[in-house]
Amino acid sequence: MVKTKCLYDPVEALDGNRILVTRYWPRGVSKERLSTTDWLQNLAPSKELVRDWKKQRISWEEYTLRYHKEMRGHQEVILAQVRQL
Repeated sequence: MVKTKCLYDPVEALDGNRILVTRYWPRGVSKERLSTTDWLQNLAPSKELVRDWKKQRISWEEYTLRYHKEMRGHQEVILAQVRQL
């Protein structure tokens, strides 16, 4: 099972493997505090896509369509990385 969680939420015993999915390491957050199992930058949306979403230039539907388009061709590599964890 895969669950999502904000990186600023406290770590809980039942979290299991924690995977950070961002392009850049979050400012002011130490690796010890975050307690991640791994960091999968390739799974994160592009900087441009996040910018367009945050500036409300695109709808959620457009965001998801563009994200899926960005991930096309990388699925097997990403799934292999997640399976290893």
